[in-house]
Amino acid sequence: MRSRSLRAGLGAGLLSLLLVAAGCGDSGEDSGSGGGGGGGGKGGSGAAEELAQVDCGELEYDADAPSGGTFTDYAYLSDSGTNTSFDPGVVQTLSESQITTALFDGLTDFDFSEKCAPELKPGVADSFEANDDATEFTFVLKEGIEFSNGDPVLPSSFKKAWERAGSDEIGSAYGYLVEFIEGGSAVLEGTEEELSGAVADDEAMTLTVTLASANADFPAIVTHPFFSPLTDEDLEAFSDETPGWGTAGATIGNGPFQLDSASEDEVVLVPNESWAGNVYGDTEVKLDELVFKTTIDVEGAYTAFEGGEGESAPVPPGKYGSARDKFPNNSIDDPNLGTYFFDIGTESEQLGGDENLKLRQAVSLAINREEINDKVYEGSRTISTGITPPGIPGFEEDLCEFCSYDPDKAEELFGEWEAEGGSLTEPLRLDFNEGGGHDDVAQIIQQNLEANLGVESELAPVAEDYFVQVAEPGGCELCRSGWYADYPTYGNFMLDLFGAASIDGNNFGRFDNPEFEKLIADAGAETDPTERGKLYADAERLLLNEEVVAIPLNWYTGAQVFRDTALNIDQPPLGIMLWERVAVEG
Repeated sequence: MRSRSLRAGLGAGLLSLLLVAAGCGDSGEDSGSGGGGGGGGKGGSGAAEELAQVDCGELEYDADAPSGGTFTDYAYLSDSGTNTSFDPGVVQTLSESQITTALFDGLTDFDFSEKCAPELKPGVADSFEANDDATEFTFVLKEGIEFSNGDPVLPSSFKKAWERAGSDEIGSAYGYLVEFIEGGSAVLEGTEEELSGAVADDEAMTLTVTLASANADFPAIVTHPFFSPLTDEDLEAFSDETPGWGTAGATIGNGPFQLDSASEDEVVLVPNESWAGNVYGDTEVKLDELVFKTTIDVEGAYTAFEGGEGESAPVPPGKYGSARDKFPNNSIDDPNLGTYFFDIGTESEQLGGDENLKLRQAVSLAINREEINDKVYEGSRTISTGITPPGIPGFEEDLCEFCSYDPDKAEELFGEWEAEGGSLTEPLRLDFNEGGGHDDVAQIIQQNLEANLGVESELAPVAEDYFVQVAEPGGCELCRSGWYADYPTYGNFMLDLFGAASIDGNNFGRFDNPEFEKLIADAGAETDPTERGKLYADAERLLLNEEVVAIPLNWYTGAQVFRDTALNIDQPPLGIMLWERVAVEG
């Protein structure tokens, strides 16, 4: 899930998230959910000791916290230029997904009661199982689940929603996810309307999904909002164009909340009385009302909070220390799984191609990541040594060869590039979305390139629709990117960010490499979790060391503050709040 500003992130310690191997079949739980941590119904349990490296505690929750009241959140929708839609078919940022996941429940979900050992469990599904080679999955749905309008949630509610989300007309940045399913490519291309690989039997309450190729992670992948169910009412209203903000998109869900109202200024949610409960066993919502405030920037949101407004706010750059001291109830050190980096446009005449490899290496080595961490984030983030963060099963430390600050080596490589005929005809373009400290990061990079390489660059801030613009051809030369795991798998960081299928979506650099594609395909088909992790790590080495198409900078750390009266605000590592548990005192 795309990041658009400063959000709670990963603590300095390693979180080795083990996707608990509960097996398929009668238990209804599946071990097939992690690049390196769980198999597609085969071989997951044998890797438990190897993958579980550290205990990072339990998710804190007070079931006796008071019910009622309003929680007003300033923390998430604090950058109006990137808020586009919380419709599950097109939602793209972590911030908007706070709303989407409060409105919709999927077939499966993760139980983060043990933060380092998330357990994939059935959600709307009562059980699910895979065949031996992870090419077919059968989900048996629970009886009696309803949408907030009273309509039943059926297997066809999922199938139709997936066809709509993956359609050419919708143009979702996550549209490539439908290609996991047989017939998905034809739906995405607009040559077919129905998914041939998804068979919904509403009478038997089964959804049988045949994949285009083996993928042991599929039960974890369907936890993504993209795979949410929709009512016929929403399908008819929003079926043939990209949804907009608020009520201009699908909003009738089966989650803990339902939409009360939405405007440019705020989104108001109230409890869904038809909600069936979550994977933690909760069946009731604490709050009477949940309000998300849309503000122009994180600084404005924080100022409003300091002035006494709301129950939560984001922490702007330069205020981490003071915010931690002033508001002890914060998420600054909460573990999350997110990565902050710059993509390199592989089609750029100045940076792309084999002939510019040494230039890309030099640029990465010339960037002072500690300076960025100290000046922008007051030392609160963890300097990254790769794209995939600690905590993702299969993670390897110090995987990247060009992620350290080495101005001498950078100058040497730059000189070699020039001696081989390389030259820049114009300043490098630094693309980034305004606000959230990205301006400050880009300025430091600009200064580093000038001081260490003598390379000129120009700042190219984008005020609105950044993630749409930068995904277009030519939209990225050296462009700011950020990613929070949609689900704790290695593949979520490789396929979604660098796979050819996600070009025009989340693959901003438009990286397309046959060897990389083979590695991630082999990884997806591998049912042994340890071997799957190794294949994904090899793929990451290729893109960072052999091709150098991304520049990792840091792994996210938390950046929200809360009133002392805010209760149950402990956040699971994926960065999505359990809003059904959140409460207010007094």
